[in-house]
Amino acid sequence: MAKVEILTGAERQRRWSAEQKLSILQEAFGPDGSVSVVARRHDILPQQIYAWRKKFSPPKLEGPKSASFIPVSVIAPESPADGSKRSGLRSWSKDVEIVLRNGRVLRIAADADLELLSALIACVEAA
Repeated sequence: MAKVEILTGAERQRRWSAEQKLSILQEAFGPDGSVSVVARRHDILPQQIYAWRKKFSPPKLEGPKSASFIPVSVIAPESPADGSKRSGLRSWSKDVEIVLRNGRVLRIAADADLELLSALIACVEAA
């Protein structure tokens, strides 16, 4: 029968450097890697390898928890050059509603300038 040595307490606890952990992670999650095989080879539990992967993975970006506002200025419409009075109502153009990637909604006149539209979209997505 083979001799078995049982280690208990602080003797069993090992310290792994960050380089060693990253090396084991590359080995386990490489093209030919297997977590269970690598864990057995290094005498650690597979759960430890997954915990290291979670520790070294970049944090996931989340959106803001509360509503945020961006400054907006409203400019009065210019009066027509020919001196005629325009109605305060818009022409027959329709409004366009754009749902952005971050879930926000932007409503703008369909005949709006494309440069203005792209600047607005960039501002709303960045906020």
